[in-house]
Amino acid sequence: MSSKFRHLAMLPASLFVASISLAQTPAPVPAEGARTVITASDQLPRRTITLQRLPSEYLTGPRDELRPLVDTLEANLRGDLARFDIRDPATLRGYYSALLSVAQFKGDWAAVPALVERLRSLQDKPGPRATTGLLAQIVAEQQTARRDAAWVRGEVERRYGALVWADAGDSIKGIKGQFELLSASLMLGSFQQQVDVMARNMNLVVPESLVGSIIGARVQSDLVLPLRAELVAGLQAVVDRQAPAAAKPDRWTPRLFAIPATAGASEVGVGIWDSGVDLALFKPTPGRGIAFDRESRPATALLRPLGEAEPRWPQLRQLVKGAMDLRSALDTEDARRLKQAVGSLKPDQVKAFQEDLGLASLYTHGTHVAGIAVQGNPFARVYAATMLWEHRSEPVRPTEEMSRRTAAAYRQIVQSFKDQKLRVVNMSWRYGASVYEGMLAWHNVGATPDERKQLAKRLFAIERDALREAIASAPEILFIAGSGNEDNSADFEDYIPAGFQLPNLLTVGAVDQAGDETSFSTFGKTVVLHANGFEVDSVLPGGDRVKFSGTSMASPQVANAAAKLFALNPRLTVAQVRDALLQGADRNGRVNLVNPRRSAELLGLKI
Repeated sequence: MSSKFRHLAMLPASLFVASISLAQTPAPVPAEGARTVITASDQLPRRTITLQRLPSEYLTGPRDELRPLVDTLEANLRGDLARFDIRDPATLRGYYSALLSVAQFKGDWAAVPALVERLRSLQDKPGPRATTGLLAQIVAEQQTARRDAAWVRGEVERRYGALVWADAGDSIKGIKGQFELLSASLMLGSFQQQVDVMARNMNLVVPESLVGSIIGARVQSDLVLPLRAELVAGLQAVVDRQAPAAAKPDRWTPRLFAIPATAGASEVGVGIWDSGVDLALFKPTPGRGIAFDRESRPATALLRPLGEAEPRWPQLRQLVKGAMDLRSALDTEDARRLKQAVGSLKPDQVKAFQEDLGLASLYTHGTHVAGIAVQGNPFARVYAATMLWEHRSEPVRPTEEMSRRTAAAYRQIVQSFKDQKLRVVNMSWRYGASVYEGMLAWHNVGATPDERKQLAKRLFAIERDALREAIASAPEILFIAGSGNEDNSADFEDYIPAGFQLPNLLTVGAVDQAGDETSFSTFGKTVVLHANGFEVDSVLPGGDRVKFSGTSMASPQVANAAAKLFALNPRLTVAQVRDALLQGADRNGRVNLVNPRRSAELLGLKI
């Protein structure tokens, strides 16, 4: 789970061209060499733009109505790049992606190659570097030479097919899956039922990043949707030709070990701090768990209730599995059901459909994580720390009172870990102050963007400091955190818990089965270990099995290893286990791939 605030991730990824925070008014461009250095996201100033109509109306209205917003955004983007020396590639990718959308909207095809080249230079992962901007270049050439759709299909097959599959295969499959779900109804419904609501709340004075989303969606609607069938067909031909003959080697499984049930090991308590766990599938600790609702008030449900969606769970389970199958380019019945369901959506059905999927994600997430954390360890005892995060598109309104309740909940949860004598806790979630900025903007709290920024920082600090102090107060417990799935820097964004540097916490990024860093994994100086987080098999509530991907699946792999080491020798300290995990890992550039077998050997344990 990338964040505790699901409503900020409900729209299709294709609608977002950038996540940019800009200044309220343009400033004079300074002399060469006088740019302000930016090393953290909160150093970037904020800016709003007043719309003349609802966001969704810009998607279907005359293009000329959108042109003033396009010109304003372009001027502000270029002005900021001139004024600021931004030391974060992911943030710069946001800027240049937005400029690419501007060029595409304006039909400035001559500008596309340089923007694509700049975007590629900002990628340090092979898959994204190979695929970045490839479609933009094809579309630019199609528009310039007035080529037909058949030409586009052929170029997609030729150019994506020429990429090294070992580097780009996973990215290609993901791109194909996104295009298969792209539809005019999905985009329009997302805007009408969600983005328009926020714009109304703000009296049409919206964060500038939303303007970037409008432009990006209009480009998708005008240029990409008409080619959707040809794009999917071309990519499918590449997958059919390349994937069967180019399977990656499995360098992950040989690193793992299981503890036999007959081993002379001890019970070990493993905390799953997540969205809820079906404890009927596991051996629980005596205390079983603790829970809090979406406003951080005490709750009783350790597995998230489905409520009125419970009768729809069989269908939702199929859709969740279909989404994973589609991402992996698997032509399964569940994947076909998902495509059929999305393809038949009317705009007024999109919000309910997305909220159903959000609920299903939260319902399944914690149990799937728990299954990974205890796999192969009959001595593991699970304790659920359940946070009933929001699945609806309308966020809870942040207040200082709620942040103080959240801070208190964090302290209470960690105290319950100590009372249960847990040794390992997995935390497959993270968030930062920017999330609160979005929530505050939704509710139109704050007279100016800067006021909203400062309030968000203050509310976030209350929770951040409490969480850090709570974790530090439990030196006998090893906490494992997932880094995040945004291919950005946990340092630049000041995420928690992923950004903490504590002697009893490890932050984990994701690799695939071959040990290559995934295209989505967040990185940074606090990300000190990596584990498999790609298509990881585990259980859903009720016992069905499915493969999920994400750093949420990588961090419990490390929790699994730590719990096994503690089970084999309960006298080990957190420092000893932490050091064994770090020293036993294999370094390859930024990746430090955990090796549970070697870590056990370093501690002299018999496996």
